[in-house]
Amino acid sequence: MDEDGSAAAPEPVTARAGPRTAGEAADPDAGLVRRLMGVPAPALAIMDATGRVVDANDSFLRLGDVGREALEAGRLRWDALAAPESPAAGAHALDMLRRLGTAGPLETEYVRPDGSRVPVRVSALGLEQPERLLVLVQDLTPRRRAEEALRFLSDASRELAEVRAEPEAILAGVAHLAVSAMATWCLVDVLEEDGSFRRVAQAHREPGREALLREAPRYPPITDAQSPLFQALARGESRVYPDFLPEHRVLMARGAGALAQLEQLGARSVMLVPMRSRGRAVGLLTFASCDVGRRYGSEDLEMVEELARRVVAAVENARLYHQGQDAVRLRDEFLGIASHELKTPLTPLRLRLQMLQRQTEGALRTGEPLSPERLSEGLDVALRQVRKLADLVDNLLDVSRITAGRMKLELEDVDLAALASELVSRFTPSAVQFGCTLELHAPVPVVGRWDRLRVEQVVTNLLTNALKYGAGRPVVVRVEAAGERARLTVQDHGIGIAEEDLGRIFERFERAVSDRHYGGLGLGLYITRQIVEALGGTVRVSSRPGMGSTFTLELPRGAG
Repeated sequence: MDEDGSAAAPEPVTARAGPRTAGEAADPDAGLVRRLMGVPAPALAIMDATGRVVDANDSFLRLGDVGREALEAGRLRWDALAAPESPAAGAHALDMLRRLGTAGPLETEYVRPDGSRVPVRVSALGLEQPERLLVLVQDLTPRRRAEEALRFLSDASRELAEVRAEPEAILAGVAHLAVSAMATWCLVDVLEEDGSFRRVAQAHREPGREALLREAPRYPPITDAQSPLFQALARGESRVYPDFLPEHRVLMARGAGALAQLEQLGARSVMLVPMRSRGRAVGLLTFASCDVGRRYGSEDLEMVEELARRVVAAVENARLYHQGQDAVRLRDEFLGIASHELKTPLTPLRLRLQMLQRQTEGALRTGEPLSPERLSEGLDVALRQVRKLADLVDNLLDVSRITAGRMKLELEDVDLAALASELVSRFTPSAVQFGCTLELHAPVPVVGRWDRLRVEQVVTNLLTNALKYGAGRPVVVRVEAAGERARLTVQDHGIGIAEEDLGRIFERFERAVSDRHYGGLGLGLYITRQIVEALGGTVRVSSRPGMGSTFTLELPRGAG
């Protein structure tokens, strides 16, 4: 063996130990041929001076995809097997092969009758019978596939290492890399929560067929009881079809139209490999080859499964990176808003205290008494600002408790109607300042077992929002029983909320309007949702821009 593990070129045979039979004496190579032709591997053949293959073992015939009848009929020629551009083909093939005995092996390709090519290493030695050569052929396909797999995984690893890319951009890069290396076309689908597939990337080696690939049928849901293939994929089981037959297409496509589209893509060999994260399928890689002779096997499947593991890790890393970036952005935005909001009450508080200080110092210098009215007014303003600061700090503490899972509830019997009435009375002066009228419709008691202070906090947040965003217009509060649940609605007729913002206003630091025009930390509705869910209830909003908003709170009356 050579150092690289390949078979070394045999030395020319010039002598043989031991007695020969009569037949061997007439044909000095007959015994050698009989022994060698029985060897299953490597591929061996005897060639005469004209380039005709006069004998070969089964490995040689399989490698060239030719039948023994062609050999026996004398129709098998070396120049029909070797690639035309190879030095070991054509008129000088015989001389070239003879030189291989001393010059070492030659790497070239076999051309099969169907046009497909097989990478091979050819060695030869001269036989005692004149003008005959023993040719040894080694199939390099496994080595080439291994090199191809290593290159592909290496290129894929570089592609996947870019954590700053969006996850779907990473998946698109993998699809295009696949078609440049080992697939005619590639599809990437991610698995949604409901079990359906969403196609996020597709690539075709021929740009002109990209449009056809984009119209490729979507896979049936992974939960489809009529699809044993996709049930297997849901369990994380890969599938490889070395020969992609009609019955396999039926498994992948649902309906005649989808089947026709899949057939139009012309796949000859297919691999389906689930992407898995934390023990469950999260997506699917589809590799398809349309090349003659390119049949996927277990080595290819193993390589794509390794790729799937790397893809999932890369997408998760990218997702975490972007989440971290979003968290940093939200933190910076929050700190900017928080500093502004904290300064808002601090400025009038400082000014009022400075004024009180000057008045006090003036009274001490002159000996005149302080005006009780001016002192009371100044203290009232200062206390209002202190309350605002306390509310802001309380909100921050609530977020901290919620994040740490330390929000405690102290349950007691609470009349929601009475609580709403008390809060509406408390907010009436604020409503006057905003130019709003507050209406309450709570005709009967609605009692439940809740945390009074937390429910009060929720209703306070809803009323504060309604007055802030519905200034100058009526705000209506309704309390009623709804079976085993209590329902409270707060309706304003203000600026409203755009549909695309409805889903995010209950998140931390989110707002549907600019903080330049409306103050606040963007925490009130987030805290509201967390409290309501801790009590086993729900809070939702319906709104249209310019038509106001209605927040609906529902709580189970027997929560405990």
